[in-house]
Amino acid sequence: MNIKAIILCACIAVIPAMAGKIVTYTATSKISQEEANNSAIAGVAKQVKSKISATQKQTKYEDIYNGESTLGETYRANNTVKSNVVLKGVKVVPVKMEKGKGYKATATLDMDEFTADLRFRLNTLKQEIADLEKSSKQAFSDRIYINSINDLDAAKEKVNEYNFYLAQLADVYPIDDSYRLQHGLADFEKILVERLSRLTFETTAKADLEIGRPEMPAWDVIVKDSLGPVPSFPLIARQSKTLAERRTQDDGTVTFSLRNVNFEKGPYVIIVEPNFPYELLKKTGMMNALEVPYRVIRSRCEVSVQCNLPSNICKAIDNALSKKSIYTTNDDTVSPPLNVEVSSDIRNKLGSLKSYDVSISIKGAGVDFFSMSKGAGKNETDATLSAIKKTDFSPLQKQLEPYCGK
Repeated sequence: MNIKAIILCACIAVIPAMAGKIVTYTATSKISQEEANNSAIAGVAKQVKSKISATQKQTKYEDIYNGESTLGETYRANNTVKSNVVLKGVKVVPVKMEKGKGYKATATLDMDEFTADLRFRLNTLKQEIADLEKSSKQAFSDRIYINSINDLDAAKEKVNEYNFYLAQLADVYPIDDSYRLQHGLADFEKILVERLSRLTFETTAKADLEIGRPEMPAWDVIVKDSLGPVPSFPLIARQSKTLAERRTQDDGTVTFSLRNVNFEKGPYVIIVEPNFPYELLKKTGMMNALEVPYRVIRSRCEVSVQCNLPSNICKAIDNALSKKSIYTTNDDTVSPPLNVEVSSDIRNKLGSLKSYDVSISIKGAGVDFFSMSKGAGKNETDATLSAIKKTDFSPLQKQLEPYCGK
């Protein structure tokens, strides 16, 4: 949470004040009434600081492990006094002096009124933390682990917020045991991590899974804990990016039917893991919880190509197509027959090099491929060869699937 936003929020609500915490200070000045007023305010600030420094007992934070409360160091001791510490809520009353005797003022601050908004916020946070802890434990009992995790994280954030507000209050107000924040979040987190670290993940994917295109047949993942299948458990399937996000059904299963998986280059493996925060994945050992490997099988495709171009250009196209498992032949009986056309237009000269826009067209029965690439070289032929190497023939490969098999 933004610190400035927190400070602004601390000026909203008011609760009934506790009596008896009035701080006053009277100051005089020979210069002006304004100086007397400011001196009185500074005097109140000094008293507040001195009183807190002398009486502060409560610590800044509390850790609870194994049901035992451990208190940390006491609040910071700050001897620096600034008048603006108590500017909000301070009341200054000029005191009448005989003419020529100077100026006088009395400043008064009701500490309960001054800190009411902060104390109200602390009480609210304390209840919110208790509610979140309760709901997190209930979700754990119901085995809806993602809800338990989310509520636990929200409670921990509110504990940090509580400690921040308490630090603000402790600068200007005596803190006693009533401000101690009681919770068992740390112990509960240990129990949650232990349970999650024992989850099992199984898959119905074949061990020798093969694909002939960047799509995979559907396969399931089953998530179980010591009590059986886990419902509503969030999983992601990913490679270099997230491919799918799913939640398990009541029987603990989830189905993945993935597209756009790695095909042209690896890694040829799908990673499945819980859709949890990174730190929790590390604590539970569930990073890369399940791996589903596969092999890529590229269908060999033979096509009849008519290329009435210089032999080096035709050969460059043949080489480029072979990388997509498309093999050219002059056998007219092979289907489909394709016709290749290449043209180039000069763009500009770069010293001894020339830049060209090179277009490649391959057409035939049911096939209509066109690509434009930039190429540079000492002459038009060199530039054309450079452009062919840059051309992506994947769309042509897809168009040829009906002829070459899947």
